[in-house]
Amino acid sequence: MDGSAGAVEAVGLGRRYGKVWGLRNATFMVKRGELVVLVGPNGAGKTTTIKILTTNLRPSKGRATVLGFDVMKEYREVRRKIAYMPQDFTIGWDHTPFEALTWNLVARGWPISDAKAQARRWLELVGLWECRDRPIRTLSGGQKRRATVAAVLATEADVMFLDEPTAGLDVEVRHKVWRAIRETLANGASILLTTHDMGEAETIGDRVVLIDKGITVAEGKPYELVRTLPYEYRIVVGKFEGLEGFANLIDLGDRAVIYAESYGEMVRLVEELGRVTVIHLVGRVGLEDAYLRLVSRGGGSGAIKADSRASLPRV
Repeated sequence: MDGSAGAVEAVGLGRRYGKVWGLRNATFMVKRGELVVLVGPNGAGKTTTIKILTTNLRPSKGRATVLGFDVMKEYREVRRKIAYMPQDFTIGWDHTPFEALTWNLVARGWPISDAKAQARRWLELVGLWECRDRPIRTLSGGQKRRATVAAVLATEADVMFLDEPTAGLDVEVRHKVWRAIRETLANGASILLTTHDMGEAETIGDRVVLIDKGITVAEGKPYELVRTLPYEYRIVVGKFEGLEGFANLIDLGDRAVIYAESYGEMVRLVEELGRVTVIHLVGRVGLEDAYLRLVSRGGGSGAIKADSRASLPRV
């Protein structure tokens, strides 16, 4: 173990299923005490990356460490230091939320009185205390999700891995979970969280790692990545004949995004476009636009050899 190592380090990670690369080249770092969001569309390689880092899947290439421990050679030490929430996992199906959290903590070595107090604290933080005595199998999908998130956060593990923790949650509940996750950082934990929601990544992450087609294409603070864009505004419009004549365009199928470098240009484009098509949205650029620009420029596409190394833009 390297005491000076980051919480999580991945270098050139790849995973091949037969002849198909599910993950082709993942390279990034999570610093200690930091929340990093691994963000990309479904099928981008997020879950495969998490499974490798939590010692649940062997990589086909590359290397990774958690708190300086090698995930292949020192997997037992890694498992003692982490807590992991898989994407489609529900804790304690036949137990109540209070029982599930309490006994999960006891199994990790917590005294029973401390475990009960900790279970109450985290159920309250995610807004589930009123459901504490109901069997988990009777809860709604969102309530089950929150119970599982609370169970992981309550462990106070040194490093936590959360795979799509807010999937299927409504806006109000999602914000409760976000607050609970950020609360964990105050205890010194490091967190790697996955999502396909760019807005979530931009809101909750200290830094984000963008991944596409199994390749990490950029990493940095959300505002820094957005600041690399040469545009200030985005206009989402319906497709129409002659669209290809516009500069700074990203085709989204039945819609397109046209970018403007200034407020004046945005006003001019809105007036011009409003005469020929439907304008769905006008606003300032965000993380999603930075991601689309990187992908459209080929950051995550193309054939990759098993021993290749992609350079990773950092800001």
